[in-house]
Amino acid sequence: MTDLLTPQQTNFTSSFLTSLTAHEAKLTAYITSQKSHADALTSALHAAHAADQEGIDALLRQLKSLQYERGVAQEASASSANGGGLAEQRKKLEGRQKKLEGEVEMLRGKKRVEQAQLDDILHEEATLRTAAQAVREKKREIEETKNTTIEDLTKGLLNYQHVGLTFERKERGGLLLDPSDTKRPFSFQLNMNEATRNFGLSECSPSLDGGKIDAILDKLNGDLNGNVASNGWNDFIVAMRKLFKETL
Repeated sequence: MTDLLTPQQTNFTSSFLTSLTAHEAKLTAYITSQKSHADALTSALHAAHAADQEGIDALLRQLKSLQYERGVAQEASASSANGGGLAEQRKKLEGRQKKLEGEVEMLRGKKRVEQAQLDDILHEEATLRTAAQAVREKKREIEETKNTTIEDLTKGLLNYQHVGLTFERKERGGLLLDPSDTKRPFSFQLNMNEATRNFGLSECSPSLDGGKIDAILDKLNGDLNGNVASNGWNDFIVAMRKLFKETL
Protein backbone atom coordinates (compact mmCIF):
# COMPACT_ATOMS: atom_id res chain seq x y z
CA MET A 1 0.00 0.00 0.00
CA THR A 2 1.37 3.41 -0.98
CA ASP A 3 1.86 5.93 1.84
CA LEU A 4 0.36 9.38 1.36
CA LEU A 5 2.71 12.31 1.16
CA THR A 6 2.61 14.68 4.10
CA PRO A 7 3.52 18.40 4.35
CA GLN A 8 6.54 17.36 6.43
CA GLN A 9 7.77 14.99 3.71
CA THR A 10 7.30 17.47 0.89
CA ASN A 11 8.46 20.52 2.91
CA PHE A 12 6.57 22.54 0.32
CA THR A 13 7.20 26.31 0.74
CA SER A 14 8.21 25.68 4.37
CA SER A 15 11.18 28.06 4.24
CA PHE A 16 9.01 30.82 2.83
CA LEU A 17 6.32 30.23 5.45
CA THR A 18 8.94 30.28 8.21
CA SER A 19 10.30 33.58 6.91
CA LEU A 20 6.78 34.98 6.60
CA THR A 21 5.95 33.94 10.17
CA ALA A 22 9.12 35.60 11.46
CA HIS A 23 8.32 38.83 9.62
CA GLU A 24 4.77 38.74 10.93
CA ALA A 25 6.05 38.34 14.50
CA LYS A 26 8.44 41.28 14.07
CA LEU A 27 5.71 43.43 12.55
CA THR A 28 3.28 42.54 15.34
CA ALA A 29 5.90 43.40 17.98
CA TYR A 30 6.67 46.69 16.23
CA ILE A 31 2.98 47.57 16.01
CA THR A 32 2.47 46.74 19.68
CA SER A 33 5.42 48.97 20.60
CA GLN A 34 4.21 51.77 18.36
CA LYS A 35 0.68 51.48 19.73
CA SER A 36 1.97 51.85 23.30
CA HIS A 37 3.99 54.86 22.19
CA ALA A 38 1.00 56.29 20.34
CA ASP A 39 -1.27 55.74 23.35
CA ALA A 40 1.20 57.55 25.59
CA LEU A 41 1.50 60.44 23.13
CA THR A 42 -2.26 60.58 22.73
CA SER A 43 -2.76 60.81 26.49
CA ALA A 44 -0.09 63.50 26.72
CA LEU A 45 -1.63 65.47 23.87
CA HIS A 46 -5.10 65.20 25.38
CA ALA A 47 -3.70 66.48 28.67
CA ALA A 48 -1.94 69.32 26.83
CA HIS A 49 -5.19 70.11 25.02
CA ALA A 50 -7.02 70.34 28.32
CA ALA A 51 -4.30 72.50 29.89
CA ASP A 52 -4.15 74.78 26.85
CA GLN A 53 -7.92 75.13 26.83
CA GLU A 54 -7.89 76.04 30.51
CA GLY A 55 -5.22 78.63 29.78
CA ILE A 56 -7.24 80.03 26.89
CA ASP A 57 -10.37 80.20 29.04
CA ALA A 58 -8.46 81.98 31.82
CA LEU A 59 -7.00 84.51 29.37
CA LEU A 60 -10.42 85.12 27.85
CA ARG A 61 -11.81 85.83 31.32
CA GLN A 62 -9.00 88.29 31.92
CA LEU A 63 -9.71 89.91 28.56
CA LYS A 64 -13.36 90.24 29.43
CA SER A 65 -12.45 91.83 32.76
CA LEU A 66 -10.02 94.22 31.04
CA GLN A 67 -12.61 95.18 28.45
CA TYR A 68 -15.00 95.98 31.27
CA GLU A 69 -12.34 98.06 33.07
CA ARG A 70 -11.55 99.90 29.84
CA GLY A 71 -15.21 100.69 29.37
CA VAL A 72 -15.46 102.03 32.91
CA ALA A 73 -12.28 104.07 32.43
CA GLN A 74 -13.59 105.58 29.18
CA GLU A 75 -16.86 106.58 30.84
CA ALA A 76 -15.00 108.10 33.77
CA SER A 77 -12.66 109.98 31.43
CA ALA A 78 -15.59 111.46 29.53
CA SER A 79 -17.27 112.72 32.71
CA SER A 80 -14.16 113.87 34.58
CA ALA A 81 -12.39 117.19 34.26
CA ASN A 82 -9.08 115.59 35.12
CA GLY A 83 -8.75 113.05 32.34
CA GLY A 84 -4.95 112.77 32.26
CA GLY A 85 -4.66 110.00 34.85
CA LEU A 86 -7.58 108.08 33.41
CA ALA A 87 -6.16 108.30 29.91
CA GLU A 88 -2.90 106.81 31.13
CA GLN A 89 -4.78 104.05 32.93
CA ARG A 90 -6.79 103.34 29.78
CA LYS A 91 -3.58 103.10 27.77
CA LYS A 92 -2.15 100.56 30.20
CA LEU A 93 -5.33 98.55 30.02
CA GLU A 94 -5.15 98.55 26.22
CA GLY A 95 -1.56 97.28 26.38
CA ARG A 96 -2.51 94.48 28.74
CA GLN A 97 -5.41 93.55 26.49
CA LYS A 98 -3.17 93.29 23.42
CA LYS A 99 -0.70 91.14 25.36
CA LEU A 100 -3.45 88.82 26.53
CA GLU A 101 -4.88 88.59 23.02
CA GLY A 102 -1.42 87.61 21.74
CA GLU A 103 -1.13 84.90 24.40
CA VAL A 104 -4.57 83.55 23.50
CA GLU A 105 -3.61 83.35 19.81
CA MET A 106 -0.31 81.66 20.68
CA LEU A 107 -2.10 79.00 22.75
CA ARG A 108 -4.63 78.43 19.98
CA GLY A 109 -1.79 77.97 17.48
CA LYS A 110 -0.10 75.49 19.81
CA LYS A 111 -3.37 73.61 20.13
CA ARG A 112 -3.69 73.37 16.34
CA VAL A 113 -0.14 71.98 16.06
CA GLU A 114 -0.82 69.39 18.77
CA GLN A 115 -4.01 68.32 17.01
CA ALA A 116 -2.10 67.87 13.75
CA GLN A 117 0.50 65.74 15.57
CA LEU A 118 -2.25 63.63 17.11
CA ASP A 119 -3.87 63.10 13.71
CA ASP A 120 -0.52 61.98 12.25
CA ILE A 121 0.01 59.46 15.06
CA LEU A 122 -3.47 58.00 14.67
CA HIS A 123 -3.01 57.77 10.89
CA GLU A 124 0.33 55.96 11.27
CA GLU A 125 -1.19 53.52 13.76
CA ALA A 126 -4.06 52.75 11.36
CA THR A 127 -1.57 52.22 8.52
CA LEU A 128 0.46 49.76 10.60
CA ARG A 129 -2.66 47.85 11.58
CA THR A 130 -3.66 47.58 7.93
CA ALA A 131 -0.19 46.32 6.99
CA ALA A 132 -0.27 43.71 9.75
CA GLN A 133 -3.69 42.49 8.64
CA ALA A 134 -2.46 42.22 5.04
CA VAL A 135 0.51 40.09 6.19
CA ARG A 136 -1.79 37.81 8.18
CA GLU A 137 -4.16 37.41 5.21
CA LYS A 138 -1.24 36.63 2.87
CA LYS A 139 0.08 34.02 5.29
CA ARG A 140 -3.36 32.41 5.54
CA GLU A 141 -3.71 32.29 1.74
CA ILE A 142 -0.26 30.73 1.35
CA GLU A 143 -0.99 28.10 3.99
CA GLU A 144 -4.30 27.23 2.30
CA THR A 145 -2.57 27.02 -1.08
CA LYS A 146 0.15 24.84 0.41
CA ASN A 147 -2.37 22.38 1.85
CA THR A 148 -4.33 22.26 -1.42
CA THR A 149 -1.18 21.75 -3.48
CA ILE A 150 0.06 18.93 -1.26
CA GLU A 151 -3.32 17.20 -1.55
CA ASP A 152 -3.31 17.56 -5.34
CA LEU A 153 0.28 16.30 -5.62
CA THR A 154 -0.52 13.28 -3.46
CA LYS A 155 -3.59 12.39 -5.50
CA GLY A 156 -1.72 12.91 -8.76
CA LEU A 157 1.15 10.63 -7.74
CA LEU A 158 -1.19 7.90 -6.55
CA ASN A 159 -3.28 8.10 -9.73
CA TYR A 160 -0.16 7.81 -11.88
CA GLN A 161 1.28 4.91 -9.87
CA HIS A 162 -1.95 2.89 -9.96
CA VAL A 163 -3.41 3.55 -13.41
CA GLY A 164 -0.68 5.30 -15.40
CA LEU A 165 -2.80 8.44 -15.80
CA THR A 166 -2.19 12.05 -14.99
CA PHE A 167 -4.94 14.56 -14.25
CA GLU A 168 -5.22 18.32 -14.47
CA ARG A 169 -7.78 20.22 -12.43
CA LYS A 170 -10.19 22.57 -14.23
CA GLU A 171 -13.13 24.77 -13.24
CA ARG A 172 -15.72 23.45 -10.73
CA GLY A 173 -13.38 20.69 -9.60
CA GLY A 174 -13.52 18.74 -12.88
CA LEU A 175 -10.56 16.97 -14.45
CA LEU A 176 -8.87 17.03 -17.84
CA LEU A 177 -7.54 13.75 -19.20
CA ASP A 178 -3.87 13.86 -20.16
CA PRO A 179 -1.83 13.30 -22.36
CA SER A 180 -4.23 13.01 -25.31
CA ASP A 181 -5.45 16.62 -25.25
CA THR A 182 -5.30 18.67 -22.07
CA LYS A 183 -7.44 21.39 -23.63
CA ARG A 184 -10.37 19.07 -24.36
CA PRO A 185 -12.63 18.05 -21.45
CA PHE A 186 -13.69 14.42 -20.97
CA SER A 187 -16.41 13.75 -18.42
CA PHE A 188 -19.10 11.33 -17.33
CA GLN A 189 -21.45 10.92 -14.40
CA LEU A 190 -21.42 7.70 -12.38
CA ASN A 191 -24.69 6.73 -10.67
CA MET A 192 -25.67 3.86 -8.37
CA ASN A 193 -28.99 2.00 -8.54
CA GLU A 194 -30.15 1.73 -4.94
CA ALA A 195 -32.15 -1.42 -5.63
CA THR A 196 -29.47 -3.44 -7.45
CA ARG A 197 -26.42 -1.68 -5.94
CA ASN A 198 -24.98 -1.54 -9.46
CA PHE A 199 -23.32 1.45 -11.10
CA GLY A 200 -24.46 3.13 -14.30
CA LEU A 201 -23.08 5.92 -16.52
CA SER A 202 -24.80 9.04 -17.84
CA GLU A 203 -23.94 12.41 -19.37
CA CYS A 204 -20.79 11.23 -21.16
CA SER A 205 -18.98 14.01 -22.96
CA PRO A 206 -18.04 13.30 -25.69
CA SER A 207 -20.61 10.56 -26.41
CA LEU A 208 -19.33 6.98 -26.19
CA ASP A 209 -20.40 3.65 -27.70
CA GLY A 210 -23.31 2.36 -25.59
CA GLY A 211 -22.43 -1.30 -26.04
CA LYS A 212 -18.86 -0.78 -24.94
CA ILE A 213 -20.01 1.23 -21.92
CA ASP A 214 -22.35 -1.59 -20.89
CA ALA A 215 -19.48 -4.08 -21.12
CA ILE A 216 -17.26 -1.88 -18.96
CA LEU A 217 -20.01 -1.40 -16.38
CA ASP A 218 -20.77 -5.13 -16.25
CA LYS A 219 -17.13 -5.80 -15.50
CA LEU A 220 -16.98 -3.04 -12.88
CA ASN A 221 -20.12 -4.20 -11.09
CA GLY A 222 -18.93 -7.79 -11.21
CA ASP A 223 -15.54 -6.85 -9.81
CA LEU A 224 -17.03 -4.79 -6.99
CA ASN A 225 -19.47 -7.56 -6.09
CA GLY A 226 -16.60 -9.98 -5.73
CA ASN A 227 -17.43 -12.12 -8.77
CA VAL A 228 -14.09 -11.48 -10.48
CA ALA A 229 -10.67 -10.97 -8.93
CA SER A 230 -9.35 -7.83 -10.58
CA ASN A 231 -8.33 -4.22 -9.98
CA GLY A 232 -11.92 -2.96 -10.00
CA TRP A 233 -11.87 0.83 -10.25
CA ASN A 234 -8.41 0.93 -11.82
CA ASP A 235 -9.54 -1.28 -14.72
CA PHE A 236 -12.69 0.81 -15.09
CA ILE A 237 -10.73 4.08 -15.39
CA VAL A 238 -8.28 2.60 -17.89
CA ALA A 239 -11.17 1.24 -19.98
CA MET A 240 -12.95 4.61 -19.97
CA ARG A 241 -9.71 6.29 -21.00
CA LYS A 242 -9.43 3.98 -24.00
CA LEU A 243 -13.03 4.74 -25.02
CA PHE A 244 -12.39 8.47 -24.81
CA LYS A 245 -9.21 8.13 -26.89
CA GLU A 246 -11.27 6.45 -29.60
CA THR A 247 -13.20 9.73 -30.01
CA LEU A 248 -10.07 11.72 -30.91
